[in-house]
Amino acid sequence: MSQRTIAYPASERSKNSLEILEELHRSSNWHVVEQDGWHLPATKEKRDDCGKWQTKGCLNVSAHVGSAWEGKVFVKSYQKSCYRADCEICYKKWMGRESNKATRRIEKYQELSEKQAKHVVISVPNWLQYVPASNLRKKAYSILKEVGCIGGTLIFHPFRFDKDANRWYYSPHFHVVGFGWISNVEEVYNKNGWIVKNKGFRNSVFATFYYQLSHAGIKKGYHTLTWFGDLSYSKLKIEKEPNPDTCPLCNAKLRPVFHYGLFGSVPPPETCIEMFVDPEGWHIVESKTKSEQNHRVCNCSACCGGKKKCLN
Repeated sequence: MSQRTIAYPASERSKNSLEILEELHRSSNWHVVEQDGWHLPATKEKRDDCGKWQTKGCLNVSAHVGSAWEGKVFVKSYQKSCYRADCEICYKKWMGRESNKATRRIEKYQELSEKQAKHVVISVPNWLQYVPASNLRKKAYSILKEVGCIGGTLIFHPFRFDKDANRWYYSPHFHVVGFGWISNVEEVYNKNGWIVKNKGFRNSVFATFYYQLSHAGIKKGYHTLTWFGDLSYSKLKIEKEPNPDTCPLCNAKLRPVFHYGLFGSVPPPETCIEMFVDPEGWHIVESKTKSEQNHRVCNCSACCGGKKKCLN
């Protein structure tokens, strides 16, 4: 089995494929397909505040003295997210955050090694399909080593889509973004029954991760994306991303804020915006204690009239 390395615009392919996946959310068995606890993303209900627009900022005017925005406060609107893969609203935020972290790791290795990342797919033999995913993952690492993949990330996909039947079915396989020559695939197939396909170089590593995570396997207590070989956590160290939730003037941590009254400039609702404004009318939202956050107030006569945690 000969190998041919190609390059194609993954970003465009992913854009079109994601539109198709959005339709499959609505029309297929996306929300009910399951195997041993594994399921697809975006199958659970959102939390009460998921998707709601809020504002955070730095109101420490004295710390901004001497800057170009002296006498101003910094505010930033944002959309609340739980960042759960399961959430019907926030799963895309999860995809974006995980794709960003994974891309930074791949690009760091590319910079150090001067190698280019490849997309590889390895499929589990039929007689091993119902082996636990954790055991399949260990075997996949072994298979990748045999074909010359020296490191990368492994994303578990429990399901494939049958277009004719318009349904997802259990067919475990792994998607890899990694490095290496990728050879001896025919020998590995004849020896172990695992099918290895080299899909070529990536024009957009981020787009590749984003698309693969969009229909990856999700299970509580398990990582959807894991690292191995030269890119494992023990071998490759990268710097943490700068905290985006700090004031650009004084580097203080941003806190939830609100505007009381009609003074000053208020960020328009449902708009992601950062701005420097007059301090009048802006206040910090006082954070609740953990017990207060867990306390659900009620007014039902069968309970306590709102004085204690609801019993109903």
